[in-house]
Amino acid sequence: MTSGATTSAVRQQVAAMGCELFEVGVFRPETAGADASMLLRVWNPDTLLRAVPWLQLQNHAGRHIYIRPNGEHNLSLVDDLTAEAVTAMDRDGFHPALVVETSPFNFQAWLKHPEPLDKQLSTATARALAERFGGDVGAADWRHFGRLSGFTNRKSRYQDVTTGSYPLVRLIEAEGKVYPRAHYFLASVRRSVEERLQVRERLRLRTITPPIGRQRKTIDSFRSIPAMRATEQN
Repeated sequence: MTSGATTSAVRQQVAAMGCELFEVGVFRPETAGADASMLLRVWNPDTLLRAVPWLQLQNHAGRHIYIRPNGEHNLSLVDDLTAEAVTAMDRDGFHPALVVETSPFNFQAWLKHPEPLDKQLSTATARALAERFGGDVGAADWRHFGRLSGFTNRKSRYQDVTTGSYPLVRLIEAEGKVYPRAHYFLASVRRSVEERLQVRERLRLRTITPPIGRQRKTIDSFRSIPAMRATEQN
């Protein structure tokens, strides 16, 4: 893919995501397990676009190029989706702001909410979406990386044994809109989060407060029992 085509794909993706700042991750598989395996940069859209040639060099050297919003945000990433799942999203009122094909017939969808979500709600929402549409629940949290379109997926299992090439991470659509059922769905996730917190709090209080009738008796209360008074007098 030419530098101009890659820049165009990146421009469309970051515009659809609509963040002021992004974290761009350059994963270096040759250093996997080491502290430096993921090289991070925090860039605004303009700086990211200027860095496309450098990112292409990293990609050609076998590195993976990832992106996520910096800080709390109004997006949810649903990873490892089929084409049928993406179609179901659209049909059910969860039209993604952005769809990226990360490998042949495998997709990531970014859904846009009407306001930024705190970390707890963002993670709960991502997990609820993954469960609903058959995505990777293990990859559902508020800070998960998605692939940046216009670069190649350098996983060895996707390499063409004949040509040695790798599949392009393709931008499928990038409308950047809030999904139609956002308000309804967020309200239901908020209720679920609040209910779980209430259950957790009740369990916590139960562990530190003995049930009625089983509270520890004080020394004075023991002494008020006739049998105890008789024992003390003897």
